[in-house]
Amino acid sequence: MKLLSYTTRIQLFAFLLLFGIFSTLFYLVLSWNVLQNVDEVLNNRKMNLLAYLEKHPEISIAKDYPLDDFTFYPIDINTFQDGKESYADTLIYEPIDAELDEYRKLITFVELNDSYYKLEIVKPHLEATEIIGTIAITLGGLFFGLVFCFYLSNRMLSRRIWQPFYTMLDKLKNYNLVNANTPVFPNSKIEEFQLLNNVMTELTRKNKEVFENQKQFIGDASHELQTPLSIIQSKLEALVGQTQLTEEQATIIESIIGSTQRIKKLNKTLLLLSKIENRQFLMTDEVRVEEIIHRSLEYFEEHKEALNIQVEVEIEDHPSIQGNYTLAEILIQNLLKNAFVHNLKNGQVTVLASKQRLTVTNTSNERIDQEKLFQRFYKSSNNPESWGLGLAIAYKISQVSNWELTYSHKNALHTFTVHF
Repeated sequence: MKLLSYTTRIQLFAFLLLFGIFSTLFYLVLSWNVLQNVDEVLNNRKMNLLAYLEKHPEISIAKDYPLDDFTFYPIDINTFQDGKESYADTLIYEPIDAELDEYRKLITFVELNDSYYKLEIVKPHLEATEIIGTIAITLGGLFFGLVFCFYLSNRMLSRRIWQPFYTMLDKLKNYNLVNANTPVFPNSKIEEFQLLNNVMTELTRKNKEVFENQKQFIGDASHELQTPLSIIQSKLEALVGQTQLTEEQATIIESIIGSTQRIKKLNKTLLLLSKIENRQFLMTDEVRVEEIIHRSLEYFEEHKEALNIQVEVEIEDHPSIQGNYTLAEILIQNLLKNAFVHNLKNGQVTVLASKQRLTVTNTSNERIDQEKLFQRFYKSSNNPESWGLGLAIAYKISQVSNWELTYSHKNALHTFTVHF
């Protein structure tokens, strides 16, 4: 979810939550205020009525006049003493409207002319529900209108304010260390964005500089190491050819030559891994998988014959993929080498290829730690031909090529699958 949408949703949710809380409080306060006003009117009516009757004692209060809003009910002294004044809501049928209307009733107990009465006074409830409902709907509509306008204006304003940030993200997303200069970010009037602009400009510049230095170092180191190693190897080979060496001395020198060759091979392998990690193989080609598989299998004929390995190849629809040809070839060769080197006598290697995936399966009794399988220098056996780098290189190639390399094991069969 984008930051703009996320912040807008949070603000909208906060507004709706606050609206719900304040609407409830508004309704309660308004209802209480209406009741207080009606009760005050009832109380004033009572005081005026009692004052008038005290001044005119000759007026009879025994009769119930239907047009009056009060009624006196004679009671005994005990009821008078126990009675308490109260206010309550009530419904009274109105023949004209043919419906029950809301009224507010005051019940009190009074003494007039040495007699005791229960006095009931009723007043219309001012249709409080309708009034409050009308006010709530009006204010609610106004509020939602304001929220909608605020949402649109805030979104448009935020989009404009955050535009330099999104432009910066696009430039960083399309930035490539190998074939691009330092990106130029747009200036902004906002201090934080301008600070981010300056920091990112300096960071990309330093990264570019570090990358170029590292690239130069790798090339120089490889060249400088290969040259003395080749000299050492040639000198040792010349020394072995001398007749005055004893058999024991010749054996020692041959061992040194073997170690030198392994160092040269390790140097080339680590150099290749560094180049892959630095994404120095960026050219994309149409890679014919079938062609690479058949050519690579020729390299392992000796392993095949030595261990009597049965090879089965199944290729669907002459698959071709988009990627770097060199990296694809290294990936396939490493998987095939792993399948032949770590195999059994009279074992089997199965290669299945399609446009979606490449699967290499081999028989083996070796136990493999799946968590360490693609780590550098991890070896599940003591095979001297294995450096523990082949699968690490294959995994890294899959990563930089946006492919997926997976491993599974079942019934002494080890399966590596590349999902293109």
